[in-house]
Amino acid sequence: MEAKPSYRYSFSSSSLPSLMSELKLHLPWQKEVLSMFGRDVPVPRLVAFVANEGVCYRYSGKDHHGTGWPAWLLPIKAEAEALSQQSFNSVLLNWYRDGEEYMGWHSDNEKVLEPAPVVAMLSLGATRDFLFRLKVDHKTKHSMELEHGSWLIMGASTQVLWQHSLPVRKRIKEERISLTFRLLL
Repeated sequence: MEAKPSYRYSFSSSSLPSLMSELKLHLPWQKEVLSMFGRDVPVPRLVAFVANEGVCYRYSGKDHHGTGWPAWLLPIKAEAEALSQQSFNSVLLNWYRDGEEYMGWHSDNEKVLEPAPVVAMLSLGATRDFLFRLKVDHKTKHSMELEHGSWLIMGASTQVLWQHSLPVRKRIKEERISLTFRLLL
Protein backbone atom coordinates (compact mmCIF):
# COMPACT_ATOMS: atom_id res chain seq x y z
CA MET A 1 0.00 0.00 0.00
CA GLU A 2 1.34 3.44 -0.93
CA ALA A 3 2.05 5.90 1.82
CA LYS A 4 0.06 9.11 1.89
CA PRO A 5 1.80 11.70 -0.25
CA SER A 6 2.78 14.37 2.27
CA TYR A 7 2.79 15.84 5.73
CA ARG A 8 1.02 18.93 6.99
CA TYR A 9 2.14 21.41 9.61
CA SER A 10 0.11 24.34 10.89
CA PHE A 11 1.01 27.39 12.86
CA SER A 12 -0.90 30.37 14.16
CA SER A 13 0.55 33.81 13.64
CA SER A 14 -0.91 37.26 13.98
CA SER A 15 1.37 38.39 11.15
CA LEU A 16 -0.37 36.26 8.49
CA PRO A 17 -2.97 38.90 7.48
CA SER A 18 -0.19 41.48 7.00
CA LEU A 19 1.83 38.90 5.02
CA MET A 20 -1.09 38.41 2.65
CA SER A 21 -1.33 42.19 2.20
CA GLU A 22 2.42 42.46 1.55
CA LEU A 23 2.21 39.70 -1.06
CA LYS A 24 -0.71 41.33 -2.88
CA LEU A 25 0.77 44.83 -2.84
CA HIS A 26 4.47 44.28 -3.41
CA LEU A 27 4.93 41.36 -5.80
CA PRO A 28 4.82 41.48 -9.62
CA TRP A 29 1.63 39.45 -10.17
CA GLN A 30 0.97 38.31 -13.73
CA LYS A 31 -2.03 36.92 -15.57
CA GLU A 32 -0.23 34.33 -17.67
CA VAL A 33 -1.24 32.85 -21.00
CA LEU A 34 0.19 29.43 -21.90
CA SER A 35 0.42 27.86 -25.32
CA MET A 36 -1.28 24.45 -25.22
CA PHE A 37 -1.98 22.27 -28.24
CA GLY A 38 -1.35 25.18 -30.60
CA ARG A 39 -3.60 27.72 -28.89
CA ASP A 40 -3.23 30.30 -26.14
CA VAL A 41 -4.96 29.42 -22.86
CA PRO A 42 -5.29 31.93 -19.99
CA VAL A 43 -4.02 30.58 -16.65
CA PRO A 44 -6.91 30.51 -14.13
CA ARG A 45 -5.00 32.37 -11.37
CA LEU A 46 -2.40 35.11 -10.92
CA VAL A 47 1.27 34.11 -10.63
CA ALA A 48 4.35 35.72 -9.08
CA PHE A 49 7.92 34.43 -8.76
CA VAL A 50 10.67 35.32 -6.29
CA ALA A 51 14.13 33.73 -6.31
CA ASN A 52 17.82 34.27 -5.83
CA GLU A 53 19.22 36.65 -8.39
CA GLY A 54 19.99 34.83 -11.65
CA VAL A 55 17.76 31.82 -10.95
CA CYS A 56 15.36 30.94 -13.79
CA TYR A 57 12.32 28.67 -13.50
CA ARG A 58 10.91 27.47 -16.82
CA TYR A 59 7.62 25.60 -16.86
CA SER A 60 4.89 25.31 -19.49
CA GLY A 61 7.02 27.32 -21.90
CA LYS A 62 7.33 30.36 -19.59
CA ASP A 63 10.53 31.70 -18.06
CA HIS A 64 10.46 33.26 -14.59
CA HIS A 65 13.62 35.09 -13.49
CA GLY A 66 14.73 35.72 -9.92
CA THR A 67 15.91 39.18 -8.93
CA GLY A 68 16.47 38.57 -5.21
CA TRP A 69 14.33 38.30 -2.07
CA PRO A 70 12.49 41.12 -0.31
CA ALA A 71 13.58 41.21 3.35
CA TRP A 72 10.00 40.73 4.60
CA LEU A 73 9.75 37.35 2.78
CA LEU A 74 12.97 35.86 4.19
CA PRO A 75 11.43 34.73 7.55
CA ILE A 76 8.80 32.71 5.63
CA LYS A 77 11.55 31.15 3.49
CA ALA A 78 13.43 30.25 6.69
CA GLU A 79 10.26 28.64 8.11
CA ALA A 80 9.85 26.58 4.92
CA GLU A 81 13.46 25.42 5.15
CA ALA A 82 13.17 24.52 8.84
CA LEU A 83 9.96 22.52 8.36
CA SER A 84 11.19 20.65 5.30
CA GLN A 85 14.86 20.26 6.26
CA GLN A 86 15.64 21.50 2.73
CA SER A 87 17.21 24.70 1.42
CA PHE A 88 15.27 26.67 -1.21
CA ASN A 89 16.27 29.30 -3.73
CA SER A 90 12.83 30.16 -5.17
CA VAL A 91 9.16 30.52 -4.42
CA LEU A 92 6.34 30.40 -6.96
CA LEU A 93 3.18 32.09 -5.73
CA ASN A 94 -0.36 31.50 -6.97
CA TRP A 95 -3.18 33.93 -6.13
CA TYR A 96 -6.62 32.33 -6.48
CA ARG A 97 -9.09 35.22 -6.25
CA ASP A 98 -11.99 32.86 -5.56
CA GLY A 99 -12.97 29.19 -5.84
CA GLU A 100 -13.40 29.38 -9.60
CA GLU A 101 -9.65 29.78 -10.02
CA TYR A 102 -7.74 26.51 -9.86
CA MET A 103 -4.69 24.38 -10.65
CA GLY A 104 -5.10 21.25 -12.79
CA TRP A 105 -3.53 17.83 -12.23
CA HIS A 106 0.26 17.87 -12.47
CA SER A 107 3.56 16.89 -10.85
CA ASP A 108 6.48 19.22 -10.33
CA ASN A 109 8.84 17.42 -12.69
CA GLU A 110 10.56 20.13 -14.75
CA LYS A 111 14.19 19.51 -15.71
CA VAL A 112 15.38 22.44 -13.59
CA LEU A 113 14.20 20.54 -10.47
CA GLU A 114 15.90 17.54 -8.94
CA PRO A 115 14.42 14.18 -10.09
CA ALA A 116 12.55 13.92 -6.77
CA PRO A 117 12.18 17.48 -5.45
CA VAL A 118 10.91 18.55 -2.04
CA VAL A 119 8.27 21.31 -2.22
CA ALA A 120 7.09 23.29 0.81
CA MET A 121 3.78 25.13 0.43
CA LEU A 122 2.25 27.75 2.71
CA SER A 123 -1.48 28.38 2.24
CA LEU A 124 -3.00 31.74 3.11
CA GLY A 125 -6.64 32.80 2.92
CA ALA A 126 -9.62 30.59 2.10
CA THR A 127 -9.60 26.93 3.13
CA ARG A 128 -9.37 24.80 -0.03
CA ASP A 129 -9.12 21.08 -0.56
CA PHE A 130 -5.90 19.90 -2.18
CA LEU A 131 -6.06 16.59 -4.04
CA PHE A 132 -3.51 13.88 -4.76
CA ARG A 133 -3.84 10.93 -7.13
CA LEU A 134 -1.43 8.13 -7.90
CA LYS A 135 0.17 8.40 -11.32
CA VAL A 136 -0.22 4.67 -11.97
CA ASP A 137 -3.81 4.45 -10.68
CA HIS A 138 -5.89 7.63 -10.92
CA LYS A 139 -8.61 5.99 -8.81
CA THR A 140 -6.33 6.10 -5.75
CA LYS A 141 -6.79 9.61 -4.35
CA HIS A 142 -6.24 11.56 -1.15
CA SER A 143 -7.67 14.93 -0.17
CA MET A 144 -6.39 17.43 2.41
CA GLU A 145 -8.02 20.65 3.55
CA LEU A 146 -5.44 23.41 3.51
CA GLU A 147 -6.43 26.06 6.02
CA HIS A 148 -5.14 29.60 6.44
CA GLY A 149 -1.60 29.39 7.76
CA SER A 150 -1.08 25.69 7.06
CA TRP A 151 2.09 24.21 5.62
CA LEU A 152 2.15 21.23 3.28
CA ILE A 153 5.52 19.55 2.79
CA MET A 154 5.63 17.34 -0.29
CA GLY A 155 8.51 14.93 0.21
CA ALA A 156 10.86 13.62 -2.45
CA SER A 157 8.66 10.68 -3.51
CA THR A 158 5.52 12.81 -3.85
CA GLN A 159 6.41 14.24 -7.27
CA VAL A 160 7.59 10.83 -8.50
CA LEU A 161 4.50 8.85 -7.46
CA TRP A 162 1.66 11.39 -7.28
CA GLN A 163 -0.04 14.19 -9.16
CA HIS A 164 -1.76 17.02 -7.29
CA SER A 165 -4.38 19.67 -8.01
CA LEU A 166 -6.43 22.47 -6.49
CA PRO A 167 -9.91 21.93 -7.99
CA VAL A 168 -12.63 24.47 -8.78
CA ARG A 169 -14.92 25.11 -5.80
CA LYS A 170 -17.60 27.59 -6.95
CA ARG A 171 -19.06 28.04 -3.46
CA ILE A 172 -15.78 29.58 -2.22
CA LYS A 173 -15.84 33.36 -2.69
CA GLU A 174 -12.72 34.21 -0.67
CA GLU A 175 -9.20 34.49 -2.03
CA ARG A 176 -6.25 32.20 -1.38
CA ILE A 177 -2.51 32.63 -1.97
CA SER A 178 -0.13 29.68 -1.98
CA LEU A 179 3.64 30.02 -1.69
CA THR A 180 5.48 26.99 -3.10
CA PHE A 181 9.16 26.89 -2.21
CA ARG A 182 11.55 24.93 -4.46
CA LEU A 183 15.25 24.35 -4.99
CA LEU A 184 16.03 25.01 -8.66
CA LEU A 185 19.23 23.61 -10.16
